[in-house]
Amino acid sequence: MARRMQMLGFLGAVVCTLALGGCKDKEKERALVEAEEARTELSKVKADLTRTRREMADLRKELDAAKETRDELHLKVEQLVKERAGVAAAAEQTQETVRALTAQSTEQSQSVESLQKEIKQLRTLIETQQALIAEQQATIAELRKTLELPAGTTAGGGGTQGQQGGGEPNKANEP
Repeated sequence: MARRMQMLGFLGAVVCTLALGGCKDKEKERALVEAEEARTELSKVKADLTRTRREMADLRKELDAAKETRDELHLKVEQLVKERAGVAAAAEQTQETVRALTAQSTEQSQSVESLQKEIKQLRTLIETQQALIAEQQATIAELRKTLELPAGTTAGGGGTQGQQGGGEPNKANEP
């Protein structure tokens, strides 16, 4: 812009010089040459101004596109922040669930161990009772053998007490 003003001032000086009559031809020619140079310079300045305006328009378009992109990216960032917060909350909830399940698993493991000990104790008790039952059955079988004597003999060794009227053995003594 300063250059344009400078050129306009120069053109004004040239015009004033020409307008003041009484100039010699050399001066007139020189003034015409300078005026032509000024016009050429003015054309260059106008071309530069037009190019600068186009560049400014292009830069404005780029700036507007950059602003639009920035706004879109800002919205995406906000959305990602919200999603991250949701994911963080879900992760925290998952961790709480894992902690609860771990505690439950520990309790169940302890319960299983306790039940296994109880089962072992019950098996030992059952084995002891089975051994006792087997021993008692053996004792019972032995007692039955001693009680079942042949007909006509008694446990005490005397007489024929084991028979009743029909010749049957006395079943009252059997268990």
